[in-house]
Parts: sequence; structure tokens; C-alpha cells
Amino acid sequence: MLSTGNWQDYRGKGEGVLIHLDSAKQHNLPVREPLDDKGLPIPDPNYETGTYGFLQCANAKTRLATMKNRRRYFLFGTRYQGLVEAYRGKFLIIGYMRLDQILEVRKRHVHKWMEQQAAGAPAPECMDMDECYSFQSTDMNFYAPEDCFELSEELMQKWGYKGKVTKQMKLTFTEEKLQVILEHFKARSPKNTEYIAAAKELEEIISAAKAKETAKEEGW
Repeated sequence: MLSTGNWQDYRGKGEGVLIHLDSAKQHNLPVREPLDDKGLPIPDPNYETGTYGFLQCANAKTRLATMKNRRRYFLFGTRYQGLVEAYRGKFLIIGYMRLDQILEVRKRHVHKWMEQQAAGAPAPECMDMDECYSFQSTDMNFYAPEDCFELSEELMQKWGYKGKVTKQMKLTFTEEKLQVILEHFKARSPKNTEYIAAAKELEEIISAAKAKETAKEEGW
């Protein structure tokens, strides 16, 4: 948890919002990709602090809509591309976050960008927005592939959705559907510690590769 007194208690109704993630190919766990396509770190969802949208401005419009509609959960989903072949290509809900506290972070994101823009950092999504909110949770859990909730095409059709799950699809789950997903996870053990270790491991691998590349360029 983050040691700041500015967070405000948040109370939402029992609905869930799907957040699409890119997960790493180099690990059994569907841990977050360490870098984006510009080579910049991806800190969210932040397993280490139980936050989403605090350290970086990702999905700002989705977070704002979540706040305005008073929804209570984020459900994190990914098209699995990891090392466990049996799950590759399946769309899995890998974890969830109950939204317990909220913080207005637009100024924080813009100031951070102003400090980093010389290094090529892109402007935050909330730059052209009037407000931007981050969430913090005391109930944020992630799971091994075999314990994840598969959002199959058959289930999507049963629940009244059309087609495959895509990044462009904005999915909101009613209280009834949300409870089905949360009940699934109740019987499984979260792997939060393993996710934190995996994220650190991937960061270290990338740092080592960068150092090696630099040394090669400089003729060491």
C-alpha cells in the first residue's frame, strides 16, 4: 500500500469492468509485460502497491467512466501467450481488483510527463481530460493459468455478448456475472507473491540485456 493521506474511500455498486492487458510470453504466469512498444516500463496493474492508474496513465477514460458509474471491480484479462502451452491463445481473466480508494491524479501524471518528455516519454492519455482517477485496493489478486477464469466464445454467447473478446471491446459485467467470476476465484489460491517476483525477474532480464547491448556498442 502507498503511504499517502490523500486517498479517499470509494464505494461502488456490484459491477465489474474488464481491463485488457498484454502479458509476458517469457513466463508461465500471465504477468504484465515489462515494457511497451516504445521500450518504456509498464507498471500497471501494480501488484506491488495494489494500485491501478497511479504510477502511469493507462486506460484513463475507462477509469473515469468507472468512477462516474460507481462500478466496484476491475477484472484483468489477457489473451494468454505464456509458456504453458495448454492455455496459449485463450482469453483468461487472470485476476481482479476491488476498488476501495480513489485519488485524482491528472496533475501528477502531467507533471511526471513534463519531467520525462526530454527522454521521449509520450504525453499521458489524461492530458486532454479535465480529471483522471487512480484506484487502490486491499483486495487485488492474480492467479496461475490453471486457476484463471476463461472467457470463452461459448460463455460470451451465453452471456449475450457477440464475437471474440478484443481490445476494442468495452465489457462491463453485471452483478450476477461478476459474482460468477468472483466465486470461481474464491476456491483458488492467489499467486500475488509469485507475480511480484516474476515482474522483477523480467525487469532484471531486460536490464541485463540492455547493459550487454550497451557494452557491445561501446566495445567492452
